[in-house]
Amino acid sequence: MTAHIGRALCGAIAAGFFLSLADGGGAVLAQETGGGLILLPDDDGLTPLVQDDPPTLNADRIDPARRSIDTATENATLDWVSPLRLTNMQIPVTGRNARISGERQVVGFDLYVSAPDTHRQLQLATQSSIDLLPERSSMRVHVNGQDIGVARLGNFDGYAADFLDIPDGVLRVGRNQVQIEFRQGHRIFCGPEASFGLWTDIDLAQSGLSVNHADAVADADGFMMAFAAQVASGHSAEIRGLDKLGPQAAEWRRHLVRGFNQALLGSPVVFRFSDYWTLAQQDRALARITVLPASSGRVSYQIGGDGAHVMVLEIGPDTRPEDILTMAQLAPQPAASRAPLIQPEQDVPLSAFGVQTESFSQRYARRDHPFRLPDDWLVLTAAKARLNFDYIYATGLPRESMLLISMNDEAIRLLPLRDEGGQHISQFPIDFEARILQPGTNRLTFELMVPGDPPDLPCPAADHAFLQISDTSTLHVPYSPSMAIPDMDLAFGALTPDSIRLNEMSGRAYSDADIVTLSAALDRSQAEIRAATLHLISLDDLGSVPSAHHRADRRLLEDSVLSIPAAGDAVTDPALASNDDPFQRRRQQGSGFSIGVSRAISNGWGVITGTVIWVKDRIFPNSGEQLNQWLAARHGQAILFHLDPARPDEIWMLRSPDSDIHAIAHAIAAARISGAGPRGQVSILSHQGAWQNWVAPDRRPILLEPWSLRNFRHAMGNLVSARPIFFTLMILFLALLSAVIALRLVISTRDTKT
Repeated sequence: MTAHIGRALCGAIAAGFFLSLADGGGAVLAQETGGGLILLPDDDGLTPLVQDDPPTLNADRIDPARRSIDTATENATLDWVSPLRLTNMQIPVTGRNARISGERQVVGFDLYVSAPDTHRQLQLATQSSIDLLPERSSMRVHVNGQDIGVARLGNFDGYAADFLDIPDGVLRVGRNQVQIEFRQGHRIFCGPEASFGLWTDIDLAQSGLSVNHADAVADADGFMMAFAAQVASGHSAEIRGLDKLGPQAAEWRRHLVRGFNQALLGSPVVFRFSDYWTLAQQDRALARITVLPASSGRVSYQIGGDGAHVMVLEIGPDTRPEDILTMAQLAPQPAASRAPLIQPEQDVPLSAFGVQTESFSQRYARRDHPFRLPDDWLVLTAAKARLNFDYIYATGLPRESMLLISMNDEAIRLLPLRDEGGQHISQFPIDFEARILQPGTNRLTFELMVPGDPPDLPCPAADHAFLQISDTSTLHVPYSPSMAIPDMDLAFGALTPDSIRLNEMSGRAYSDADIVTLSAALDRSQAEIRAATLHLISLDDLGSVPSAHHRADRRLLEDSVLSIPAAGDAVTDPALASNDDPFQRRRQQGSGFSIGVSRAISNGWGVITGTVIWVKDRIFPNSGEQLNQWLAARHGQAILFHLDPARPDEIWMLRSPDSDIHAIAHAIAAARISGAGPRGQVSILSHQGAWQNWVAPDRRPILLEPWSLRNFRHAMGNLVSARPIFFTLMILFLALLSAVIALRLVISTRDTKT
């Protein structure tokens, strides 16, 4: 009873208080739920806090000026840049910055546009080396083949934007091609050495067309603009709700990743997969894909609440991925074709390589031209290949000017550029050993070096070419029987997204997103029509790598991806390490005949044992020991293994735990186009993005066709050249054995006659 009265009293007091605020005059009755009435006293001294008529939200209460300011601020924060997408895979990229080095270089980009009439300026955010001379450093821009202007290079303190006006009618809806010719001059010096100090970094994420959020249009072209901007600086593109498709999710993931990567040239696109409801990311998303299960297939475009362009894919039970990609207007761009294939025993012109007549107008230039030989071509003998060279160089070049011609990074000829300037030199023969060439991908390199005259002053402004190489130059490769030798390049060139294989331990080193990224990298270029496999392994699974007779030290393999050599390591030179050794000083004080004799014996024994080991390694090469010595001096972010000759189409890949999968994917995609990729039996991707290869010294070639009179000499020459000392000693042994038998025969015959 007491509790009931207390509750009634509290309720009455609260009700009376709120009613008194609602009506300032007269007594107010508060009714409690139990039915009792309590008379509240009238208080004329209270000023009502709430008016009789409650306020309503209408247009009179909105401040138009304040609202316009807020809207403008919000739109300004949502504005973004449709970026230049780098299509040249050989340009080094760090994060969102691409570095262009040297005196002159032409770089290609893609630019996506949805409404050409709304864009009037192209912005380029750059930062240059302090060594650049602004008066002689510039970038000339062409859009869809039309010159739109020149901007001077001179941003030394940080990134700054230059703006170029775009004439009407130059841009078109969709993909636009942009070419920028960089010209960079040194402010103090002139010559090949000076050109290495010339560079300009371009911010890919802030170079392109400025897009006003208020002008955003939800359509296919607007989405592609935003999607290119999303992935411009290495950020991942988000696909939401893919797991809602159930068992079909894996197939759709593969098709979507492949479709978007085929639609965008350049570096592989990185994806991440999430649910519909996710936490807000630190960086605002510009584009994403949302997958919705539906009764039928449909593609629509929306602008999300965060300003992102959203491609909505409604997928029905019978919807095919090809139909959705067609609806989404993801037109695949031509895949980067592999290096052109040339045939032996023919004079193949450089034009067949895809090389046009080249002009060199810089003091230092290096240009690589990849090509391929048949996979069953092999020459290990002293047979010669020939390059018939057509070229002309300018008159008055410094006497130290030269052209270095290399094949697979091995110099084959150094041509001085003097005494015959201005004369067309035709079919100049350059013979080189054919064993420098390899089955599969090869690279012909031209490297020009023209010293400054004088070298301690800026180079004079000149547009004339120092050297021209005609595309009528020809390459002749000698005959080879159908033979094969274990090499990683053949399997590496045949990899496709379907080549990736996982085991139960792969998840310790590779996430689902990592596997998708690698698949995208393998889809950037055309592959050989053959079966190949890429096994992804973790550190715990190194024992599963078949090594055949190679005996690699597991600790060295782990250290090559786990540790990075630091500067200031312990000194290993005995002469330096013993300076503070008191025992060494004491030993140096001793002298005499006995010490000299023991030292001479020790040195002599060391020479003998070293010679024996050298001969043994040549006769019976110990590839395991040589591999361990090679591994001990190298570190990288990924290793590829191809050790078992019985499995020629399989590669095993191990990555560093702290490696960037995007950098690895970029290096793989670039290597499959340029030809400067993995070779031999073990290849390490360094932290600088270069491939370092180890070739086993005891590789044995195999004849793939029946023996015949035509191929006997060439095939036997390859077999002997693979292990020359072994076969030489074998022939010597047979000769000695024959001599012993002949001597025995002579002696026995003479005894019989006697």
